[in-house]
Amino acid sequence: MSNKIYFDKTVAYDWIRYKDGYWIAHRKRVYLYWFKYLQEAQLCEDYEIDWSKYDGWGGANEIMGTRFDDWWQNHWIELFGTKDRTDQPKFPISTKQPKTEALRLSLLCWQRRDAPVWGKRGNALSIAKQVYEYELGISGEKKARYGDDEFTAGSMNPDTFGTYDKDDKSHYADPQRLQSIVGRYLKNARRYLANVCEGRFP
Repeated sequence: MSNKIYFDKTVAYDWIRYKDGYWIAHRKRVYLYWFKYLQEAQLCEDYEIDWSKYDGWGGANEIMGTRFDDWWQNHWIELFGTKDRTDQPKFPISTKQPKTEALRLSLLCWQRRDAPVWGKRGNALSIAKQVYEYELGISGEKKARYGDDEFTAGSMNPDTFGTYDKDDKSHYADPQRLQSIVGRYLKNARRYLANVCEGRFP
């Protein structure tokens, strides 16, 4: 069997001919986030996963105790792969165009939801600062990552975050808007967590 992995962008929609003649509906990164949200739901007392919805995934112990790449190698064909791109995989993604950067930012904010309170504004700005420092490698947890999207974690520095004023053609500090953005990501994360508990994503 061939181990070649390649992407065919000429097919209808965005199905990807992934490996060994099998297709997946989305890039591997989308399934990585499903896996990570499932781990987060398992760790949080506020959520209870219906593991009967996850036939073939290996159960809680495997999800919590296995690196994603190793888990993926063992399960992707059965769970997400199809021989024909018109077939339905065993576990489809619930939307045709998942926004991967939004999934990622929501996850990063969720993982830092217990950041300390920032002055009198609650902890949203602390969450934003921690996400920013993680993304730019300042925290020392990983190498810096610079996203291509219009709004990325690298935009979430409370010390420099601002809104563009079309009339004045200038930027001004806008911590309230950044708070609102973080709040939206946390709200989305809770929705994704509730969905994965029922076997759906996102």
